[in-house]
Amino acid sequence: MSAGMMGRARRTHPGGIRWTGAEVEKASKVSLSHALDAVRGVLTQPDAVHLVMLLVLLRHEAQRDDGAHGSRAERAWSGVQGRGLWTRDGHDVLQEILRGLEEWQARHVELRDLPPVLTDVRGSDLEPLVHCVSEAREVATLFESCLGHVQRSAKGGDYYTPMDIADLLSGLMEPRRGERVYDPACGSGGFLVKAEEWVRAQGGQPGDTALYGQDSNRAAVETAAINLTVHGVSGSLHGPASSLTDDRFRELTFDVVLANPPFNQTAWSQQGWERHHAWRYGAPPTGNANFAWAQHVVSKMSPKRSGRAALLLPTAAASTARPAELRIRAGLVEDDTLSSVIELPAGLLPHVRNPVTLWLFNSSKKDRPSWGDNDRSGYVLLIDASDTAVKVARGRRALPGDAQDRIADTVAAWRGARDQGPYKDVPGWCRSLTVQEIAAQNYDVLPSRRVGAPATEPGFGDDDEKVGDLTQELYSLFGASRRLEAELRDLLDQW
Repeated sequence: MSAGMMGRARRTHPGGIRWTGAEVEKASKVSLSHALDAVRGVLTQPDAVHLVMLLVLLRHEAQRDDGAHGSRAERAWSGVQGRGLWTRDGHDVLQEILRGLEEWQARHVELRDLPPVLTDVRGSDLEPLVHCVSEAREVATLFESCLGHVQRSAKGGDYYTPMDIADLLSGLMEPRRGERVYDPACGSGGFLVKAEEWVRAQGGQPGDTALYGQDSNRAAVETAAINLTVHGVSGSLHGPASSLTDDRFRELTFDVVLANPPFNQTAWSQQGWERHHAWRYGAPPTGNANFAWAQHVVSKMSPKRSGRAALLLPTAAASTARPAELRIRAGLVEDDTLSSVIELPAGLLPHVRNPVTLWLFNSSKKDRPSWGDNDRSGYVLLIDASDTAVKVARGRRALPGDAQDRIADTVAAWRGARDQGPYKDVPGWCRSLTVQEIAAQNYDVLPSRRVGAPATEPGFGDDDEKVGDLTQELYSLFGASRRLEAELRDLLDQW
């Protein structure tokens, strides 16, 4: 596949229709939402969603076209749909599901048990969940809708990467047939599924790409295993164990590494990380794992010229002046391993209010067919895409397809992809800097600070419009101030 194919593949329905992440979720969220509402008060939403995931897996295994007529999964799926099971309690229903998945567990991971509170639930109370799975047109689409519910209800720093971000990273990395793809913090396995979809979209067959994932969270490993299964994807998954302190693929390197690790991990080093790493660019801080992840990702890239990686990090990582982090960032730049930093909008990831940065790494930036005609050794591309998000729901934003395309096209032009025009710096959007220029600015690679302001042409009436907008904003701030004052007075009166 040529370098010019970058960013062209998109999430598609089996019928060939191009779908965005929001559209995939919308396709099944109505029936799933109704089913979850129907069991509200009987099960907590996390337990209900987990049960739907297991039912999705059971239906998939029961309907696999492998000649296994009368298999355990098929008998169990028929059993949970039969009326007789509903006269028993929820624990019996769960046991029937787990018996049907014993063969799957022998090949993959041990499934978590639901809380024993199911013994107090009638089997008939669970019927809306079974009906939802039974009537779903595509179980993979329903499973993605489950992931959306998990994502919205996630607490703290544990969440699954949204589909639009997974689309962007797979398009930028362009995994190819015969390559090995690795995610050291695999979560729900979304990056691995997208990598496989990318290869298939370019004419590859199932299994053409070797997929590897690891996660420190048992629920994540289970979710990833189910996700890969219902999408017809095979892979090697390990955990629960942290890739930073217990690398289960220690002897392997990979053509493509994709990672969205937890940001700003504070307790990551408590398991003896010094026994597992010889840090190439210096030991990372014990109280923040951001640059531990950066070094791990780079260390797992294949030393061949085709080795490449994409890593999501908080924006502070691009400009922090803390000595240990600055030293590592400088090493990544001076070693010519860092190829691009892309600043993404705020609100794309759950629980991350600020913009985030996407770091691209390459073993080599010399011209070649899989890279492009431009030798970019000694250069780093910065892209400021922080103002490209669209609102998809209350408190939720997404990266639209045209923004993904513009980012991918900019990177492709910078590399010299043959179906792209010549690359040009665009004030306010992108800038190509030499290593020397970056060093002169204390190795600050935050795009919004370095790409410059976009050129603007004042138009007739612009000043009046700006004054009107500012006036309305000021009035709204006055109102907020009055509300806050009233709340403070109420609190003070209670003392």
